Amino acid sequence: MKPSGILPTQFTLLVVTRAFGPVTISSMAELLVMDRTTLTRNLKPLEREGLLRIVAGKDDKRSREISLTNKGLEQMEEALPLWQEAQCRIDQALGSARLDRMLDDLTAVVSAARSA
Repeated sequence: MKPSGILPTQFTLLVVTRAFGPVTISSMAELLVMDRTTLTRNLKPLEREGLLRIVAGKDDKRSREISLTNKGLEQMEEALPLWQEAQCRIDQALGSARLDRMLDDLTAVVSAARSA
């Protein structure tokens, strides 16, 4: 994904923002099973680059809402084929059955983390 100029983690944040945005930092942290502080630290470079906009919440001014900018949408769409190619390489390297087991295990970990 290097040619796109964004990291895989940043791509994920752009995709989640596109899918759920505008979304609060708290909601995104919950969706991604991340600490809000860690998420905020990862959002800052994307905001600085003009890919995301972070503003006070509409309903609660203490909350912060994240939305995708036009530039962010363009960068995400540019990176999408690279991400898909990387996913294909992972699938080829691991095999579908192994990848499916790994995803099932990760789903169980996320479920356990949410219950903890």
